Amino acid sequence: MVTTETKSPPLRRRVRALLRRLEREYGKARRERTAPIDELILTILSQNTSDGNRDRAYDSLRARFSSWEALRLAPRSEVEDAIRPAGLWKQKARVLQDTLNALHDEHGRLDLSHLESLSDAEIIDYLTGHRGIGVKTAACVLCFSLGRPYMPVDTHVHRLARRLGLIPAEVNADRAHELLNSKPAVPPELRFSFHIQLIRHGRRVCRAARPACDSCILNDLCPKLDVD
Repeated sequence: MVTTETKSPPLRRRVRALLRRLEREYGKARRERTAPIDELILTILSQNTSDGNRDRAYDSLRARFSSWEALRLAPRSEVEDAIRPAGLWKQKARVLQDTLNALHDEHGRLDLSHLESLSDAEIIDYLTGHRGIGVKTAACVLCFSLGRPYMPVDTHVHRLARRLGLIPAEVNADRAHELLNSKPAVPPELRFSFHIQLIRHGRRVCRAARPACDSCILNDLCPKLDVD
């Protein structure tokens, strides 16, 4: 079994080498911050679907409802109809409205500004305390809304991290968040960029089925682990 301790060179050095290679191929990643509640809704919609379908569902919500408060109070069937492009619309509509109702009950308004004063761990604990909100969704709020040096682990990042030997093959996504965001792994200042670059590479080259290893720019840096 390959572990992070037995890989050579040291993990942080390998991460830097991988990131340099990926940035030369795909260009630098650009950060555009979103409001925490907007990111929360966007990430709920992103579960088990493509970015294109997620964005169509999000735009549909924006067009259909004048505010997130209007979404909270809307008939469930209207929310389901608006987010059909994202798939799993019944489940996602329930999570969206349950989450908005919980935030309203807690704070009297739909506002997540209080997250700014919390630590990363406190934010993850708070958000995942809401039904239907997982670690990846919380991590996206940390990274894209709050500008924290925290690396979300989606299916692409999880797959590539395992194939590249950055985490043990048997590690699940929640544990991968802990490992990749630890000091021995990805340096804090690189986490946002490394997240974006791994997603780009996972979509174009290191795909779940039939990865294009022969043309991969990371070929000589990859232990070629069979982890799927």
